[in-house]
Amino acid sequence: MAKRTSRRQIDDKAVYDKRLFLWQNNMEKFNWQPDWDMETTKKANVVTVKFEDYEQRQTKGISGVLRQISLTFTGNEQKIRAIDRFLSKQNGVNAFLFTPYNEVEGKFKCEEWSKTTKTGFFTLKATFIEVFA
Repeated sequence: MAKRTSRRQIDDKAVYDKRLFLWQNNMEKFNWQPDWDMETTKKANVVTVKFEDYEQRQTKGISGVLRQISLTFTGNEQKIRAIDRFLSKQNGVNAFLFTPYNEVEGKFKCEEWSKTTKTGFFTLKATFIEVFA
């Protein structure tokens, strides 16, 4: 006999789906293009349990590979200031959407970045860490 779904379960799922949709669509997008010297490091997201004579490994979370991208941005003061404001607004906590060159879009956070100024030449270096939030 098929299991029946109650009206409350349907309503709860609809509310959840609506909140998820709103959350994903309210996520800000990082629109600036980095310089070409972008470096991507990928790390397997694995949990390992060791026993006496063997070990067992399993993917942790919903994705097995996380990306960490080191980026450099150069440009005028307005551009670097805008990027700095965007990253400060995210506060290292809020995820944002970013599409690395020749890769798929992902959700990233940035906890650390630095700015350099040399005679009217502005540089910002940042590390974006992929998250599944």
